[in-house]
Amino acid sequence: MPALIDRNTIKLLRIPFSFFLAPLFLFAYSQAETVVHRQALWSFLIIHLLVYPASNGYNSYIDRDEESIGGLEKPPLPTIRLFYLTLFLDAAATILALVFVNTLFALCLVLYIGASRAYSSRLIRLKKYPVIGFLTVVFFQGAFTYYMSIAGISGGALRLDTANIFVLLGCSLQIAGAYPLTQVYQHEQDLRDGIVTLSYKLGHIGTFVFTTAMFVLCNVFYYLYFTTRDLGMIFYIVQVFFIPIVIWFGVWFSLVWKDRAQANFRNTMRMNWVAAICMNSCFIVLIIINRIPLSYLSSIETAVPEYGYAQETLTDFYLRSTDDLSTRRKIKIVASKTGIEKRYSVIPDFDKNPDQYTFFNRNAALLPEPTLSQRMQLYQQHATALSRKAIEQIRDFDMIKKDITHLITVTCTGLFAPGLDVELMRELKLNPSIQRSSVNFMGCNAAILALKNADAICKSNANAKVLVVCTELCTIHFQKRYNDDYLLSNMLFGDGAAALLVSSQPDDHYLHAVKVDSFNSMVLHNGYSDMAWQLSETGFIMNLSSYVPDLIRENIRPMLKSVGSRSDDYGHWAVHPGGKRIVDDFAAALELDRCMLSPTYDVLRNFGNMSSPTVLFVLKNVLEKTKPEHLNDRIFAAAFGPGLSIETMQLRYVRA
Repeated sequence: MPALIDRNTIKLLRIPFSFFLAPLFLFAYSQAETVVHRQALWSFLIIHLLVYPASNGYNSYIDRDEESIGGLEKPPLPTIRLFYLTLFLDAAATILALVFVNTLFALCLVLYIGASRAYSSRLIRLKKYPVIGFLTVVFFQGAFTYYMSIAGISGGALRLDTANIFVLLGCSLQIAGAYPLTQVYQHEQDLRDGIVTLSYKLGHIGTFVFTTAMFVLCNVFYYLYFTTRDLGMIFYIVQVFFIPIVIWFGVWFSLVWKDRAQANFRNTMRMNWVAAICMNSCFIVLIIINRIPLSYLSSIETAVPEYGYAQETLTDFYLRSTDDLSTRRKIKIVASKTGIEKRYSVIPDFDKNPDQYTFFNRNAALLPEPTLSQRMQLYQQHATALSRKAIEQIRDFDMIKKDITHLITVTCTGLFAPGLDVELMRELKLNPSIQRSSVNFMGCNAAILALKNADAICKSNANAKVLVVCTELCTIHFQKRYNDDYLLSNMLFGDGAAALLVSSQPDDHYLHAVKVDSFNSMVLHNGYSDMAWQLSETGFIMNLSSYVPDLIRENIRPMLKSVGSRSDDYGHWAVHPGGKRIVDDFAAALELDRCMLSPTYDVLRNFGNMSSPTVLFVLKNVLEKTKPEHLNDRIFAAAFGPGLSIETMQLRYVRA
């Protein structure tokens, strides 16, 4: 190995020239959805210290340049040592890629090396053909290098969706503009070697004009890419860094316009240095911006108790509790308007004869009613098991649970201590040092409040992985009451649980990934008493007045407007089904077609209102209906709770 290396051989590898080629790798790093840091580092070193130098060395060995070449004003003459060293570097790059990165990256390297050799080789010599040679460089140093870099950085293939097609075109157009400019001083030297470059065909002035056109098109596609991903501000940050490049390009163009001799090696190298410094700096800034921890939702899973009841069965149970004809008529009317076909409960009594009841007293009148203590005992008996049922549906939960750093439990239908959080830690064998918190007694919109907390955790801790679980046993608070509020409550609520993971990076392990953009909250004090949840000796008492839909209808559009949004900004809606009229009025207020809220109506029909987990049932339904073409679509989630409070969440679908 030492015999292969001498000072001139090393010089012809032009390792510092890799600085000029680094921008696309840094750009890819800044845009990668997932970064495997060890693989990313190996990828960078392999490309810039092995592959690019080997390509430079092979080109110098074949061309035997005697005049200035990129990075060397006076290149030494190559020897056979250089050829052998390039073979060694290529082999080392491929082996290291297979061992320390991944197979896709290694395959990309082999293709890149093959194209590079075909470009320079005397047997094929693609570089002597002005168009074919130009297109080879544009593709492999542009789009292909970006694709290869993503493969190394993220450990997987780049999805060829609309946004990424735009960025690949932008990368190739960037090279299309830059490459002829690097050849503008070599026309005579290339001709002596039998090479007719595109730059020679265009002439000195034509090369500058062509470069201008390519960079304009490049920026068009970068604009389309960033705006498609709703990152318009990033595009303008990029433009700021491009200003010095444009200024020097304009100065150099004016010099060449007056004197063609200014199209020389030194001015070309000045252009290379200005462009490389600005672009590398730009993409390092983007890396810093885009590596700021964000939060992503993944693997939303749901669970319901084993007892499922048709709405007619639950209605009959309620009807049997009273002999008053007027009350019975009201129950039937309310039940018929709920839009619910089925609900679930931990209580097995609702389809039984009174003498078979296990929770309620064994008489049709349900007297005396279960006490608060009895209801809490039932809650404690079933809440943990139902929570586990949802959590354990998370894919490979037993494998990933060691990575969970935080646990947030949500409930408003029962309390005990040690609470649901500690019970889940114990039964699931979670890390005993896990950080835990609970969102208790905050009603139907508490899931969004919990996700707001998880979002804050992830944005302050890049390694955070938060498990959120919402569990409600609403039916244990079935009350023998017949006022208007309770007629609706008894016919509306069911039991259920939902669990999901929130992390600082989208996890490729799961099918769907949703980026959290923002949260908004509004408390309507004029609805203070219209939705309430109070303790009594016989359980929790629900107040749910008929004015709630009116309040939501009157305020949801102004709320959306206050955050600079319109209904047509969103492709999907995950609205908490607080009741059929609430959903109908929500749609009417925003002039949404009913089909836009089909996930909400589906959950209402099949499960009823389960309080806090319900909006997650809806969000899961939304994601199950998404398709690859919905990538980067915005999702609006909303839920309503006591106060009267409206909690909303703006999301973005980032992986199909």
